[in-house]
Amino acid sequence: MEFFRCQCKKIICQIENDTIIIKCRHCKRYIHIKTNGIKNIEYRLTPDTEEGPALVANLNK
Repeated sequence: MEFFRCQCKKIICQIENDTIIIKCRHCKRYIHIKTNGIKNIEYRLTPDTEEGPALVANLNK
């Protein structure tokens, strides 16, 4: 299992194979998001998907 952190060093999620695990900060439940593989993760300052610069984090496994 790998912890994925924001640029500010706060843990955002855990990545285990093709599953992203997020813990709700309010109720403490774990949300498992199943994928067919993660291509990349982008750091953005806005929620828009096409606007502004993005820093891409490569996930080498």
